[in-house]
Amino acid sequence: MAATRPALRKVAKELNEGTTSLAMSLTGLPRTALPTDIRRLCGKSKIENVVNVTLEHERFRPTGQGFISFSRPEYAYAALKNFKQAVVGGKTVQARAVDTPLVIPRSRGTKGVLEAARRGAITGNGPSGGVTGSGRNVVMYGLPGRLYAETLVDILRSFKLAGSEYGKEVIVKLEAKGLSTSRFLVRTASVSEAYRLVRTFHMRLWRPDINGDKYMTHAFVVW
Repeated sequence: MAATRPALRKVAKELNEGTTSLAMSLTGLPRTALPTDIRRLCGKSKIENVVNVTLEHERFRPTGQGFISFSRPEYAYAALKNFKQAVVGGKTVQARAVDTPLVIPRSRGTKGVLEAARRGAITGNGPSGGVTGSGRNVVMYGLPGRLYAETLVDILRSFKLAGSEYGKEVIVKLEAKGLSTSRFLVRTASVSEAYRLVRTFHMRLWRPDINGDKYMTHAFVVW
């Protein structure tokens, strides 16, 4: 039976963590962990009323830290108590309450995304790398430095890229300071399509008929 609200408030008081936290931070996660792994752990630990689960990223790579957001503070504290000795992927994770759940910025729209990319504002840092569409975004790197997004769109025409929610611009060239190669954020229509793109291009030479073995392509899905 789910705990009553007065009981949950009692848990919050016993934990002596204040009354404003709406989120919990998890550290020590395997870098291969996905949000679905954390949600599965929440189910096993009888943690309810989860609003959102995100992974912290640096340059689009998981850092081993995640966040769980709740609808009310008392749910966060009850979860903190249930998360003692929680294990994900064979690693024991540490949980603590945080005052404000980190959120992914709202989509800027086509023009805003392009301007942000030119300013270097899309860094890949923060929850889900700071972009929406968790599991549907792919980062491709190691490509020729002078490759344009429009050219890559044409090359990826056999893939189902994101629809009208992102406007016509579904591929954004990312800043790559000091590198002779380029990086791109590709927005696909689904998680399965994102993984299909990775399987097709990861660790493959880019246009060997033109470039020989000069450019090795790397690709990974951003959660």
